[in-house]
Amino acid sequence: MSKKNNGISPALAALTTAAMALPGISSTVSAAVAANEPKLSLQISRYDEDSIPSGDADPNAGDRDRYEIDVLQVQFLYPVNEKFQITTGFVYDDMSGSSPWFVRPDANGDPLVVMSGATIDDTRYDYRVGAQYFGEKFTISPNIGYSKEKDYTAVFGGVQVDYEFPNKATSISGGVSVSFDEIDPTQEAGVVRVNNEDKENYTFFGTINQVINKHTIIQSTIGVSIFDGFLSDPYKQVFLPTGNLPDSRPDDRIQYTWSTRLRRYSELFAAAFHVDYRFYYDDWNVRSHTLDLGLHKVTESGWAFDTSIRYYTQTQADFYEPFYTQVRADGEYSSDYRLSPYGSIALRLGLSETIGDWTVKLGAERYISDKSYSIQSVDVENPALLDYTLFTFGMDYSF
Repeated sequence: MSKKNNGISPALAALTTAAMALPGISSTVSAAVAANEPKLSLQISRYDEDSIPSGDADPNAGDRDRYEIDVLQVQFLYPVNEKFQITTGFVYDDMSGSSPWFVRPDANGDPLVVMSGATIDDTRYDYRVGAQYFGEKFTISPNIGYSKEKDYTAVFGGVQVDYEFPNKATSISGGVSVSFDEIDPTQEAGVVRVNNEDKENYTFFGTINQVINKHTIIQSTIGVSIFDGFLSDPYKQVFLPTGNLPDSRPDDRIQYTWSTRLRRYSELFAAAFHVDYRFYYDDWNVRSHTLDLGLHKVTESGWAFDTSIRYYTQTQADFYEPFYTQVRADGEYSSDYRLSPYGSIALRLGLSETIGDWTVKLGAERYISDKSYSIQSVDVENPALLDYTLFTFGMDYSF
């Protein structure tokens, strides 16, 4: 079963389009420069979703145990010269567990989630290569990649351009990325699924970075993503009194995001405070707000410490229902918890230490979601809302 279709935690996805320099280290936003030595990075992650509570799951169908995923990430950076460097990366995911299939009402009309009947096992291989060319005031960074799992193939690429103004206090970035995906769902006897579908994604973004003073940096980014093609989940269904129907969503979607990041270094605490806000809106009528507060500190002994708390809340898609009591005229249906109204809180802790040419990193994150965390009133909570724990261990070696 495809993770892209089943929305494994965004904690597993690398966010690369809005990188920002740490404050307190440099008082300017400088044009990037090539690394002066090769570097090999390795990270191992263990992602574990909580089982569905017994009171929220259909006792006669499926397994309440959700996904467990082991992730291996390897990256190698090689500076060709002072103007040019290349980066290659590889990701391997090994996944097993059960997934929410559909939601049905119990005798009292309360929702129960029906899980997939068998344990799902899958692996994903992700390969990518990128380059950076460093001019005097600008950097050009193209990249291309390929991802393959049992039922999902993606070819993707993009380019980012960064420019530093002569005042050395302001820089701007812009970029575009594209992805061409093919979905080939695993077939199951007695279940109607599409045989082969595809979709496309085009993303555009623009960013401005501004140094306020020697301790404060602010960044703001606007992004637009356009999706076209098969956007439904072939492994999910929806409940109707007359019989289940396949998950069926519009075949296009436009997403808009605006995010702002503030970094403020405190001499009193010898630490950098991070404040991030993100607003999201799409034409499926989903709106969300994300607030992330963090603290980053390097101790006298050399350990780097960071901790953060992230709050998230969203509204529901205009065609979403936990289950349906009548046929919709537009033929659009989804009971996917990711399209439901809810809120979530995530706590993260990270440690790192550099010893000679080695840097060792440890991280842990706990994520919980609930209707009570939403800023809006939610009448019926989707019983498949996600809670998870993530542990990471990483090492960097500079040659």
